[in-house]
Amino acid sequence: MTKQKFAIEPPPKESGPEKLYRVVYIIDVNAADPKEAAEFTHQIMTDHDSLPPVLHVIDEGGNRVEIDLSKED
Repeated sequence: MTKQKFAIEPPPKESGPEKLYRVVYIIDVNAADPKEAAEFTHQIMTDHDSLPPVLHVIDEGGNRVEIDLSKED
């Protein structure tokens, strides 16, 4: 099996009043299968007691910025 690089494309260009961003949440979880991993990740994402995540935000030009929501401004 050949490993392939995982690429995330920027969002499409929009003509609305606000820019469109693609926000990526990356987390490693242990699970029995992909569905269980997805369900567990959703549980973590929606748990109000979880720590705020680090997110990767991509604009329509492909520019990426990392936002750590656990850090105060």
